Amino acid sequence: MNITSRFKSFLTLFSWKSRRVRVFVIVSVSVIVFDHIVKWVIRMTMDLNQTIPVIGNFFTISYILNSGIAFGFFDSNRSPIKAPLLIVISVIALGIILYIFITLPRNIRHTGLSMGLIFGGAIGNIIDRIIRGEVVDFLDVDFPDVSIPALHIYMTRWPTFNVADSCVLTGIIILLIIIIRHGAKSEEG
Repeated sequence: MNITSRFKSFLTLFSWKSRRVRVFVIVSVSVIVFDHIVKWVIRMTMDLNQTIPVIGNFFTISYILNSGIAFGFFDSNRSPIKAPLLIVISVIALGIILYIFITLPRNIRHTGLSMGLIFGGAIGNIIDRIIRGEVVDFLDVDFPDVSIPALHIYMTRWPTFNVADSCVLTGIIILLIIIIRHGAKSEEG
């Protein structure tokens, strides 16, 4: 198979005729747009580090800038190479997400939804990193404390996050359910 036919074969994987591709694109674009509209509203209506209680102290809207990765991990590291490095890592992750989407069997339902949520959320945060060098976070929830002494992890409050983070996590959960269900069906058949 020559390069031209391989490229044409690759492009057929992203045919707009495919329902899962349409869902993937629509969900990804919707997540990116919604994420950035909400982030814009937060930036325009709140002061940095301002907190607005929604449900007492359990759920607040707290406008912060996160220079780390998801859920504020590595935020305290102020290295000048951190932002470019996180952008490169994020772009590699996008490539991996696309590869997984392409290689998932087409007969498995809801892969467009799950992978669209993951891809759109990742893009939403990459845009923030490229524009600001940091990600706008604002959802602040007081989930139960987490303590993992072996890893030196002690959280008394869940890290602040955003719509993009929520979509990535939701997409991963849906994808895991899909994989588990598909695996169970494969073993039955």
